[in-house]
Amino acid sequence: MSKTQRTRHYSPVMKRITDKYNRLRREDSHQNPLFDIKEVQKRTYQIGLLVLIAGVCLSIYDSYIGLYASSIVVGSFCFSIMMVMLLKYNGHIGNLTIFIISIVCGWLIATTFVEGLQTEVYLYFFPLLVAVPIIVDLKRTQYVESVTYISIIVLSFLVCVFIGRNIHPFELINGQQLRHISFVNRIMTISSTIAFAVAYLFFEKKYINELVDQSNRVIEARTRFLATMGHELRTPLNGIIGVINLLKQEKNPAQQEEYFQILKYCADHMLHQVNNILDFNKIEADKLEIHPVELNLKQLIYNAGMPFTALFHEKGVETKIRVSHELDRMVMADDVRLIQVFNNLLSNALKFTDSGYVKLSAICKKKTEQHIEVSFSVEDTGLGIAKDDQSRIFESFGQIYHEDTKKFAGTGLGLTICARLLRLMDSELKLESDEGKGSRFTFDVKFELVNVEKPVEKKKQVDLPENLEGIRILLVEDNQLNMMVAKKILTGFKAEVVTAVNGREALDKLEADSYFDITLMDLEMPVMSGFEAIYEMRKAYPGIPVIAFTASLVDQTMLNDLIASGFVDCMLKPFQPQQMLADIKRHLAEPPHAVA
Repeated sequence: MSKTQRTRHYSPVMKRITDKYNRLRREDSHQNPLFDIKEVQKRTYQIGLLVLIAGVCLSIYDSYIGLYASSIVVGSFCFSIMMVMLLKYNGHIGNLTIFIISIVCGWLIATTFVEGLQTEVYLYFFPLLVAVPIIVDLKRTQYVESVTYISIIVLSFLVCVFIGRNIHPFELINGQQLRHISFVNRIMTISSTIAFAVAYLFFEKKYINELVDQSNRVIEARTRFLATMGHELRTPLNGIIGVINLLKQEKNPAQQEEYFQILKYCADHMLHQVNNILDFNKIEADKLEIHPVELNLKQLIYNAGMPFTALFHEKGVETKIRVSHELDRMVMADDVRLIQVFNNLLSNALKFTDSGYVKLSAICKKKTEQHIEVSFSVEDTGLGIAKDDQSRIFESFGQIYHEDTKKFAGTGLGLTICARLLRLMDSELKLESDEGKGSRFTFDVKFELVNVEKPVEKKKQVDLPENLEGIRILLVEDNQLNMMVAKKILTGFKAEVVTAVNGREALDKLEADSYFDITLMDLEMPVMSGFEAIYEMRKAYPGIPVIAFTASLVDQTMLNDLIASGFVDCMLKPFQPQQMLADIKRHLAEPPHAVA
């Protein structure tokens, strides 16, 4: 099944997983203290509480001097503030700020109706305006929302002025009462305005300090990233350069074969590190994705463990694979990402285990008619991890160093990627370990069962040779080294290869001879790029499948764009020869197109 079919056929499953992941991200964001650096929600609660206390005191004072109507209005205002804060605390309302601003403005309007302008209650609008930047993060909210808060306050102030000038006060206030309440209102407004201004300066300074600290942490992480990546990439590169120099001098075929094995190991190691870097980049950009397909779960687990059997055997470590018979079922799962998790866990076990065994096990934990929950574990008898260090290994670039582990290389990204991938599957990676006795990584995943009885549309069978004998391929690549390597590999599979160095030359060759079975085309080329050439090829030669042949960073969004442009798939460089053969044969097996 092609990547296109995966995405199109299983989009409901992807949507459910994506929604779950987005929810987890929101939860993480609220738990992260840097998500709300200005702590706006916390400040809103605090100011709401201060306003409530001030209102209670003012209500008691109004009653004390005989302004009973004003006392009732202020008391009602206090009750409203208290109820709104309780509703917010219980999660029944969303935006606390708009409610507090509206209630305060409503109280000032009501008080003006009762007392008029003579008590100078309108002065409370000034500390309210000063408080807005504290309880509203104007740098994060939408422009319309920010204007709304200011507009409510200004409009309420104008309403108060209109009521005070045109409506007779409801409550009769004598001279002594007026002096007392006016004095209290002035003192409270001046003191609260000063307090809010000082608080605003304090919080802004704290906010700036947090931004500086955050920037320093980013710089530190970037420096650590570059240092780690420089070391991890230069190590295999140094091996490649050294072995090439040795090969130039070596004439013994047996020794040359050993050098070739070293070259392959170094190249595979470098590719693994680059893939980890790319996955880590996707993690940081929140673009890591899960694409479920139909697969046999038991077979997947054996496929993940078998490549390590020979490696463990060479090291003298016993390999154990235990899979429950109930897992011999077709499920919806992302085989690529699951195998990536197993590979990282088994690679760590291989690295840190010199004797004993490594066991990969999968047990059916729970099964219903629609789902099956599986408990996975990777257990080893290796070095183990001290209790104090166990949380650090899940951090980016987190590694534990002591005299026994300094010899082991790695970026420290593997477990970070595993943990994030499992979170996308609504799971969690857990660790049980004792120093010197080994480690056990476990995680549970819930899979959707596939109805194997539903009718499946059978595709027309196409008999293909084991190699590419008789297949004509148009290879479009501007880099001469990449072209030479790809051509050698394809001709090694007995394919007939015609080359072009840009999209314009490819179209010219198609115009002269359009009898090609498939096209491999680079994207970034001079004269005419692959992005430009694909439109012409789709119109003139729709029967020839075109695979994007690129070293660009291709995520799911870019892959979808490539497919929408006319490419049938994407083949990433660097590539493995057998993977290239499998991808080409898969697209040749598709129903034949009419060649123009």
